[in-house]
Amino acid sequence: MPMNRATAALGYFALIGLTSCGAPEERCEARVSSEYRQVSRLLAEVQANISRGYAWENEIRDGGDFSFCAGGYGGGYDGWGWGGVGYGTCYGGTDVVRKRVAIDPAAEMRKRDALQQRLKALSTQGPEACAARYG
Repeated sequence: MPMNRATAALGYFALIGLTSCGAPEERCEARVSSEYRQVSRLLAEVQANISRGYAWENEIRDGGDFSFCAGGYGGGYDGWGWGGVGYGTCYGGTDVVRKRVAIDPAAEMRKRDALQQRLKALSTQGPEACAARYG
C-alpha cells in the first residue's frame, strides 16, 4: 500500500514532536535545576525578611477613583464631557500597593532552615544523579 504525502508529513511531524520532548535525563536535569532556582529565590527572600524584621506584601486595590479621563464616553470613563474629554470615574485598572507586614522571627527561621535543607537535598540530586538514574 503506497504512502501518500499527507501520511508521510504526519509521521514526520509526529517524529519531530516526540524528539522535542527531550530525553528523560534532560527532563530530570531541567526539573531539578528549576526547583533549585525556585528554592534559592525563596531562601533569599526569607533571609531578607529576617534581616529586615518585616516582609513585603503586595495588595491589589481597585483603581476606580475620581480623576480626569480622556477618550470619550466609550473610551474608559463614566462621566460628562464634550468632544471626548471630560471628568469622570476611570475604571478598568487596579493598583498594586506594596506594604510592610510583621513577621514571626521564629517561624521565619524555621522556614529558612527547612529551605536550606531542601537546597542541600537538591544539590545532591543534581545532573550527576539524573545521569546515574537515566544514563
